[in-house]
Amino acid sequence: MRLAIPAAALAAAACAAAAAHAAPVSGRVVDRRGEPVEFATVAVPVLKRGAVADAEGRFRVDLPEGIFEVLFAQIGYEKRRLSVDAAGDPAPLEVVLVEAPVPVAQVSVSASSFGRAGETEGAVVRRMDIYTTPGGAADIFQALRALPGINAPNEGAALYVRGGDPRETLVRLDGGAIGHPYHFEGASGGLFSAIDSYMLKSAFFSSGGFPAKYGGALSGVLDIETQGPLNLRTVSVGANLAGASASGTWALVPDRVSLIGSFRRSSPALLDRLYGTASEYRATPWSQDVMQRLQYRYSPAGRMSLTWVETGSAARLALDHLNTTSEASQDSRNRLAAWNVQDVLLGRIALRAQASLQRYGNDLELGPTRLAQRERNAQLNVDAVWPLNARHELSFGVNLEHLDSELAGFAVADSTDYAPGAPLREVGVRAKVAHPGFYLEDKVRLAGTLYATLGGRVDHASRPGLWTADPRLGLALRVGEHQTLRVATGTYHQLADPANMDPVHGNPELRPLRADHVIAGYEWASEFGTVRVEAFRKDYANLVTQDAATFYANGGHGYARGVDVFVQGTYERLSGWLSYGWLDSRRMEGDDPRQLPSSYGVPHSLTLVGKYQATSALQLGAKLNLASGRPWTPVTGATYDAARDIWRPSYAENNSARLPDYARLDLRLTRLFSLPAAGGLPESSVCVFYIEALNVLNTRNVLEVVYNEDYSVARETESYFGRRLLVAGFGLSW
Repeated sequence: MRLAIPAAALAAAACAAAAAHAAPVSGRVVDRRGEPVEFATVAVPVLKRGAVADAEGRFRVDLPEGIFEVLFAQIGYEKRRLSVDAAGDPAPLEVVLVEAPVPVAQVSVSASSFGRAGETEGAVVRRMDIYTTPGGAADIFQALRALPGINAPNEGAALYVRGGDPRETLVRLDGGAIGHPYHFEGASGGLFSAIDSYMLKSAFFSSGGFPAKYGGALSGVLDIETQGPLNLRTVSVGANLAGASASGTWALVPDRVSLIGSFRRSSPALLDRLYGTASEYRATPWSQDVMQRLQYRYSPAGRMSLTWVETGSAARLALDHLNTTSEASQDSRNRLAAWNVQDVLLGRIALRAQASLQRYGNDLELGPTRLAQRERNAQLNVDAVWPLNARHELSFGVNLEHLDSELAGFAVADSTDYAPGAPLREVGVRAKVAHPGFYLEDKVRLAGTLYATLGGRVDHASRPGLWTADPRLGLALRVGEHQTLRVATGTYHQLADPANMDPVHGNPELRPLRADHVIAGYEWASEFGTVRVEAFRKDYANLVTQDAATFYANGGHGYARGVDVFVQGTYERLSGWLSYGWLDSRRMEGDDPRQLPSSYGVPHSLTLVGKYQATSALQLGAKLNLASGRPWTPVTGATYDAARDIWRPSYAENNSARLPDYARLDLRLTRLFSLPAAGGLPESSVCVFYIEALNVLNTRNVLEVVYNEDYSVARETESYFGRRLLVAGFGLSW
């Protein structure tokens, strides 16, 4: 007869027996000088048991009788394994750990950064997160809005970083700057990215305190690397209610030559049929982009690539501007050709060179205004990283840019009069600027687990013919295995808008704009999640203001200060993150008489993202955005102009009012599947079907305020996603 004994009872009995024969193993963990190693980890892997030493290096762990391997570890020291006999009453141990700091290349010193850093990949900026973030439309810029440091005042894709204009953020693609990376771009950025997420390999995003490698930006950096597999042969197609796409990777010569490309075209025509056409559209807007990369590996360490990017968009609509409804249209085109090479010199120095040509054109019509913008830019970047030893990693390089900007046409002579027959002024602006720069930086382990980035850069602007120097410093202190304290400070310069530097209609003597950053932060990171808290201060100088004598001058200044919080984690099937930012930003620029609330940010912004992996093939996701209303300038009265038969507004102080608070909840269901071989097609690889509900609560978020004919009645217009939308789509891959 067998007696059935529950497993729980067996486990309890085993634990009781172990406890009955437990022997305390104790001792002290020290370094080679006999100094205590604080908070060292003491673990017995086979028993899944352990302890943590105290501030004096003392430890105690209870073990059953027997011989066990004990592991002693602390960051900055080599791990040590000892065989310990726990029989009887073992004598106290003195465990000596040999100093072996984490190599400097593996430590992220940069503050305010997400994405690749050293040998690690940061949270959220991975391609799969971009694809699966609810409400992000698989768009890299929309997905980045869920990160701290981006206090966006509207629903567009533009990166408003810590109170800065979107033009204050540098966007790089494979090592070189790419201007105008948006579709439907306006003065404050665009609505969607012109870079297909399929091409993304990794991305580094920094909202401040970034290294000296990056110049020409006051607020932030987004550095995108495209993928470059050599042996894949894949084809993907996808479609949703707003557009279609195709992409693929093809190994032309395995291990040697491959071609990667993507094509997207978007148009809300089908959505308009389902939900009704927005009354302001005169023609359905569209956008498309093409990216191709031909890659050649000519040696085990050497790769060369040619990249072609071509994007375009067009929109026709009736636009409420001031008290007038005007016909507006915009057609834009952007082309970029880039050459890139990477290699290793002398077996140690990682070298990268990039050269590119970019041509951008934008034709704008707004009532009587007709403007044509053209840009012809060229650049060359050479970057080198030289790991001198485990303590030092030297970075140095040169950046050369030639910027050629032109704006021509006719604009209204009075900014308050866009009515038919308004007086016009001819616009003819042309500015060329040569902009070389050099940088040198040393990433060094100062002592123990204290690391630093010391360096700076110098840049020259042919207009107005002066040099700028930008010293930068970052410190990182590793506290235990999971915690890091960071401090960063530095000076950053950016060229004034070339449109303001025209010799006839501007001021070619405008000095570069300046910002000084100070950042302090704490981070806890492990395989289970990340907690990051940062406080920052950014002081502006040389901002461009209007001037009666020279059109423009460097008379502006301002500041941005705040706190960013990021919490990300995973528990069983649930994952997600929380991002919160508090911002106080004031600037004096343009026609501001003094420092006033910045147009480029909001005081409070909160994003909650959650994903639940119901099965291996089914994921549910939700994203909640809450934010303060953005600042705007109301009209306080109006006077009648009999000569023009229009009312002319009188304004309150700039940015003296705020729109209502913003709220939006998005849901997403993602289902993975595969297709069997059929119709001459092979069996598919992983395919995806998704349904996304945008603005589920149908919250009426406000985009702007417009007025009636005599400015006596104000009317709020809804934002881009001001109505509830249901979007479905699929992606197939072979």
